[in-house]
Amino acid sequence: MKKRFYGFLLMTLLFSTTLHIPASAATTSPTTSTETADDFVEMFEIANYTAANPYILVSGNTATVMFSTDENAKVSIRGSATYVKTTDYAMDQELTLSRLKESNQLILTVTTEAGVSTSYPITVKTEPKPKHQVLPKIAETSLSSSRRIDS
Repeated sequence: MKKRFYGFLLMTLLFSTTLHIPASAATTSPTTSTETADDFVEMFEIANYTAANPYILVSGNTATVMFSTDENAKVSIRGSATYVKTTDYAMDQELTLSRLKESNQLILTVTTEAGVSTSYPITVKTEPKPKHQVLPKIAETSLSSSRRIDS
């Protein structure tokens, strides 16, 4: 039990020392807007986005595509290395795409219950991968030095 606690403590200390807030983030003022809260919420309502112009939320190399259709439909998204589809008919659509490249040319296909299919090209751009991978430095702590046997 002690080993697990010390391991947890060590990992907590390691990650807490590697995370920091940049000085510029602490000195900048928050973004303000003259729009009301209702206007702000309406901007993100899924009903405002269609298959021709979906809302795409990108995080790392993953993207979520959201939109609504006028009638119940199944949706699929196909790319060179990606294929995602829904299994049920619905009006509000949300599909998550994983393992995306920096620039992705995809085909969004909407199929209604009547069997009518319509395809739309979409482009999803993700953040570029960092050129240098930064690994955390492991510093010697008092926990590891007390167990060391000097010969």
